[in-house]
Amino acid sequence: MDVRRLLSDVQAHTKWVRAERERISQKEPLDEGDVVLINDLPSLTKKAQLPYWDDAKLEAYHTALEQEWDTASERFPSDVASFPSSNGTAYYYKKKLIDVAFVGPVERAETWRNVCNIHTFSTVTEFLELINAGVNIEFLMISPILPGEAATSFEHMGTPRSHSREWLEKLIKQANYRDIPTVFHTEADTNHYARFASLAAKCDVVFTANEERVQDYTELCNHDRVFVIKPFVNQLLHNPIGMTRPRLNDVLVTNEFPMRNVFMDDVNKLMDGVLETDHQLFVTKSNRDQHTEVAETYRPYLVASETNMGDLKKSVDWILHVNEVKNSPTYCAQEIYDAQARGNLVLTNYNIAVNNDFPNVFIATGRLDAKQILSMFKTEDEMVRQQLSGVRTVMGGHTLHDRFEEMLFALGLETEALGARPVLVVGSGDESRLQAMIDAQTYASIRFRMADAVTETDLQEAAFVAFFDSAYTYEAYYLEDMINAFKYTDVSFVTKAAYFDGETFVTGPEHDYVTDVTDVHRSVFVAEQLSLKEVATRTLKTRTLPGYAIDRYELVKGEVSVSPNAPRDYKLSVVVPVYNNGRYLYNKCFFSLKRSSMFDDMEIWLVDDGSTDNETARYVERLAREHANVYMYSFADGGSGSASRPRNKGVELATTPYIAFLDPDNEAVNDGYHELYQLMTREPGLDLAVGSMLKLSNREAMIELEGLEKDGIRMIEDPRAYLLEHNFKVQSIQAMVIRRDFIVENGLKQVIGAVGQDSLFFQEMFLSAERVALVDLTIHDYYAAVAGSTVNTITRRYFEKCLLRETARAKAFEREGVLDVYRETRFERFFELWYLQFIRRSREEDFLGNADLLYAIYEQFKPLEPRSPRFKQFIDLYESGQKNELKRLYFDVFR
Repeated sequence: MDVRRLLSDVQAHTKWVRAERERISQKEPLDEGDVVLINDLPSLTKKAQLPYWDDAKLEAYHTALEQEWDTASERFPSDVASFPSSNGTAYYYKKKLIDVAFVGPVERAETWRNVCNIHTFSTVTEFLELINAGVNIEFLMISPILPGEAATSFEHMGTPRSHSREWLEKLIKQANYRDIPTVFHTEADTNHYARFASLAAKCDVVFTANEERVQDYTELCNHDRVFVIKPFVNQLLHNPIGMTRPRLNDVLVTNEFPMRNVFMDDVNKLMDGVLETDHQLFVTKSNRDQHTEVAETYRPYLVASETNMGDLKKSVDWILHVNEVKNSPTYCAQEIYDAQARGNLVLTNYNIAVNNDFPNVFIATGRLDAKQILSMFKTEDEMVRQQLSGVRTVMGGHTLHDRFEEMLFALGLETEALGARPVLVVGSGDESRLQAMIDAQTYASIRFRMADAVTETDLQEAAFVAFFDSAYTYEAYYLEDMINAFKYTDVSFVTKAAYFDGETFVTGPEHDYVTDVTDVHRSVFVAEQLSLKEVATRTLKTRTLPGYAIDRYELVKGEVSVSPNAPRDYKLSVVVPVYNNGRYLYNKCFFSLKRSSMFDDMEIWLVDDGSTDNETARYVERLAREHANVYMYSFADGGSGSASRPRNKGVELATTPYIAFLDPDNEAVNDGYHELYQLMTREPGLDLAVGSMLKLSNREAMIELEGLEKDGIRMIEDPRAYLLEHNFKVQSIQAMVIRRDFIVENGLKQVIGAVGQDSLFFQEMFLSAERVALVDLTIHDYYAAVAGSTVNTITRRYFEKCLLRETARAKAFEREGVLDVYRETRFERFFELWYLQFIRRSREEDFLGNADLLYAIYEQFKPLEPRSPRFKQFIDLYESGQKNELKRLYFDVFR
């Protein structure tokens, strides 16, 4: 019998009981840290203790564990490649003069050693010995230690009444006494906030990965030195070096089991999707002594290795990792960062931070969604480009060094602005062509000189030197990708040994170390290792240099011509309104359309409302260049203020009988457009077919119309009556396929400059349609928590756009003879639950102006006698001139 384990568990409970008795006897208040302790205690239930309940059961349990491990080890793929590792970084400087005292996980201490001098110690006395020895400690960093993590010291810091916490608090006092700033840094406070909050309160500065905790810490600590520091990748450990070696087009699940039931449901749905594809499924088992609690269906896919799991992660094309935190706008699982850095494609569940920061990561909300994502790439080239997009995204601002510099800046230890290191581009050939390509580069810090104009000062002020020749086409990400490679290698140059000469592929090493520079015009060098003569003449001395070759993309020898795609017969036009959201357009909207079984039969119109960022234009042009069925139209006046104008233009440009709308930051799912299109073509007289929408925000909500037939189709023969019967309830216009002639013949247009204009468009369609089909199928996912989204920002401009819509609504409903019905059944409730809620989120200085706009909306629907108390109160106070009382009410009472 495992007496030691059982005794340890009982002692943990006994210790907690004693601490509680002491707290009660001292009449100390109960805080969150005390409450959370009981959740961390080991279970003493028979079920939990069964493996060591008696000798026979204990032996059977361990035997089963060994068998599981042996079987999983035998399943480990035999053809996994080995990969070279990073030799350092030529881009970042180690902050050698920065000495940091550290308490926390051993693994995190080793990570920070790459950027500064980390000092660990076991006791307060050892810390004081460091100080007395003359070590200039800039700050003391404390990171939470979670169960299962090896600790540098103070292992039980998460237990408020433990000796570890007591001595750690003494350590903080000693640091304070010596004016050494104390820093609490955590990525674990979504689920572990209460456990460590009282410790964070004793520190001078708090770095949290969770934006939603900033206000909590600010109030708890009684200071505003609380900063968001997102997770990061240690690019010296996780990087794409060797990623073009033989790979497995398979899916590896990297979550550790057991998981909480709510997330088990997520991972099971995604694994079910994998099993319906040609991809092989692997489920990692990383702990020999832990029973892997997955359903029996997935146990045959367990693989285990004590030494090669890292190589397997790099060998597979896909990583499946489910986030166990969904609602943080800034935090997602560490594996999401690491997998992208390695060059994996990532499949995950919904998480706000993933959607905001990594639109290139694939979010699946169900089995069919996962299946279609995994089956979407038709060529290896498409897949590799997307893998490299993940590498670019992470290396472009989410590295270990990036985060440490952010910390130093927040602490006032670094005075220089954070930013890209300067690159000197030395050109030869057609200067105007070179300048155009340089202007299109995504890299932020470039100085351009023709070869005969380079000076010594130019060279001295540069960190890197790139050579451009107008005989090549350097595409937008060329420099960014080249410079990123210096972040995970310590080399003298980065080159493209493999590239395209026109449409001919020239082979060469990719993502591997090299020593030969075959052409300086496909290379970037560390500036301090070049002489001015070498730069001016574009030749190198005869010497062997350590180098690195990246991938074949973003460079073509010759010119890349861009011409409009020729018209062709298609079945469905998809209109995408575009405005300053190129990354989402490419990775969310467009990739979701590519998953459709009728993608090749779609005419996709990307209608740019006048984007002001260069990135969006680059994505639009690239999609049109790479796909014959993509067409583009651009307004050139900086934007109209809503999606109405580009949607209206898309209807005008469409050449097919049927139209669908899809916004750039949303995704089409379940092959929904194909299903709706098929229904429209086989059912006579349909004006539109409507499905449902899944809204993803802080919670998931299915938005669907009333009276759906479960898993079926309901025909609405009188859409006007249906709309009135259900109080003008609307559905997303992105969840439908519409007959184009129906829109044109009825003169239906969306209100330009208005917000929420699609709701009015939906209502007008139902008032005009003769026959509509309602389909019980989710057609698209709506990511409602996208950073910067219109609906997340409540400003005066927002209410002005609402007034535009409501003015148009009142006129349209009066014309259709339903204004009285709308007044009676919908307007007042909508005003109260929407507008009166939103005005509470006004800036104080905007409130009175916003109240004027709300009253103007009310005026559009007069005569109307207010009935609900809140609505009547707003109207009465406004009409009696008591606007300041109205403001006081909404800012002091309702908030």
